[in-house]
Amino acid sequence: MKTAIILYQNDKNQEVIDFLKKSFEEVFDQYITFTNVFLNRLEPRTTLAADAYLVWESGILQDVKDLVDDFSKVIMVTRSPARESLNMISAIPAGTNVLLVNDSYETALDTVYAFYEIGVSHINLIPYDSALTHTGIYDQITVAVTPSEPHLVPPHIKHVIDIGYRKVGFDTMFKLMQMLDLDVGIINRNLQRHIHSVVESNDGLQSNYIYGYLKSEMLSRVVDASENGMLLTDGAYRPVYANRLALKIFQTDNKNQIRIADHIPPEVLDARDHSEEPVEICGEAYSYEKNPIRLMDDVVGYYFILQDYAKARAQSLSARQAGFTAKYTFKDILCRSPEMSQLIDTARQIAAADDTVMIYGESGTGKEMLAQSIHNASSRRKAPFIAINCAALPDSLLESELFGYDPGSFTGASSRGRKGLFELAMHGTVLLDEIGEISPKFQASFLRALQERQIIRVGGKELIDIDVRFITATNRDLQQQVRDGAFRSDLFFRLNVFPLSIPPLRRRKEDIEALLKNFLHEDYRSITPGEFALLDQYAWPGNVRELENVCTFYRTMHRFPDYLFSSPGAALPGVEDVHTAVLRLIGENTQLSHGIGRTNLIYQLRSRSHSISDHQLRLILEELRQQGLITVRPGRCGAQITEQGAALLRRP
Repeated sequence: MKTAIILYQNDKNQEVIDFLKKSFEEVFDQYITFTNVFLNRLEPRTTLAADAYLVWESGILQDVKDLVDDFSKVIMVTRSPARESLNMISAIPAGTNVLLVNDSYETALDTVYAFYEIGVSHINLIPYDSALTHTGIYDQITVAVTPSEPHLVPPHIKHVIDIGYRKVGFDTMFKLMQMLDLDVGIINRNLQRHIHSVVESNDGLQSNYIYGYLKSEMLSRVVDASENGMLLTDGAYRPVYANRLALKIFQTDNKNQIRIADHIPPEVLDARDHSEEPVEICGEAYSYEKNPIRLMDDVVGYYFILQDYAKARAQSLSARQAGFTAKYTFKDILCRSPEMSQLIDTARQIAAADDTVMIYGESGTGKEMLAQSIHNASSRRKAPFIAINCAALPDSLLESELFGYDPGSFTGASSRGRKGLFELAMHGTVLLDEIGEISPKFQASFLRALQERQIIRVGGKELIDIDVRFITATNRDLQQQVRDGAFRSDLFFRLNVFPLSIPPLRRRKEDIEALLKNFLHEDYRSITPGEFALLDQYAWPGNVRELENVCTFYRTMHRFPDYLFSSPGAALPGVEDVHTAVLRLIGENTQLSHGIGRTNLIYQLRSRSHSISDHQLRLILEELRQQGLITVRPGRCGAQITEQGAALLRRP
């Protein structure tokens, strides 16, 4: 049992002392032993020992400092009027001068402030100072309010309202519970009763406590039902929460006794990526996952997932045998450019969450590789990863593939029916590539599955619960499709929770060298400086996939394809007209003092039958700027053409 000492200067008001001790015991009975200590009775050089010290008067803090073993255990006690007192005060006629009498002027003033802070403003509360009684300033007052100190009220006042002793404030009770790590059911129940017995100005603190308690209870019940051990720590690996299975794994009934660093080697514990190797805890092998919890850019804690290694391995083997696995991790994504490095850092953070991810990128940029890496860095990494190209299947086949079908639901259907990919991916991840290609009809079906996390097989009636994480990918401008009415806005916003945009290879030329080394191996050393320069100038419309194909050609023919060095570098095949139109408009609007802004550009482009988004225009402007064809400056200057850009337009 914990111990707490309540410190007073003296025992002058024994009734109040007994009342306050009882207030603490009503909340913490059976968990804390409370002892009253009076400073005027202590021997010199006395040292007190307890788990917490409750100080009643700020004036004795200096004396207390020399008595306790650890000053961080000291809590200043606040007091609040009882809730019943509010009704008594409210009944006093508006505009009445009311003398508030307590055992001292300071405590009377505190009580006045407490009532004013909770909104009592219809009467004039005057704190009583006994030293001023002889001046006659209180002679005209006929009403007094006192917290169980009626004997101190001036005798001429006949209407005395006794509101009872002030109770211990909620914040004091809450601090004591937190300090002594007593976040248990009985104390929380008592604390909630205490909240309803006092009146305080800080309703926000009480509400936050109640909401936090409710969420904590809900999460505890869900997490305790998990088949995995789950441990939450702060940034220094100190335990904050452990579910029942985690306590069993570490063979303790107290989360504070868990020292995870004693069981997991530092090189494994601090590694950025997951290890396939098991860790040994109390003589048993467990698969282990660590996921960071971030506040903005700072890691404030971690949650660990521990699973019986044999069981985890069996599940992983089952997924591999079915072919539903993700082979790529973030370590497989080769990059040196700041844009890709930032994207991977963001994706690592997103992997720790469990919400839907939307990956944007041109064809060949590696959208599926990124999706597999997110899956392998998530808590679902032991479960299946299934990818499907939505553009490759018609609606009817797509629905039966994803949702499954019951026996005899259509001609050619198996007599035994078939599970859909959403069921087969249970507890794992589903990648829906080319999501922008699905029809409005299937968009409605998919939206329902996404919202309800339930499906109905084709030809069936039974609702089937699904537990999967969805990652979608597209090379289309889905926002424009929403504006055009080709894609449902409600589905778009449910999918676009975590948007990730993979930059095309032409915008991250720093990555070309690393990719060439990976694709060419020993042949990389044969590339001449001139070939390097030409490869750097090429626009790479096929992105990384095209670069890989080019390297395959080089390994066989010992040279690069001729088309690489004959293609114009100023624009991409298929979108040359848009680039040219943008450059021409900038040239037409370039003057000595200013150029043209994006809003005006988009408007004029639409008048020339080029409908593009602001995001697309930003990309085109950046390409033209990097090629030295334009300059882009903030404010009214906008985009202006350079001499090099003007020369390009003059070419036949």
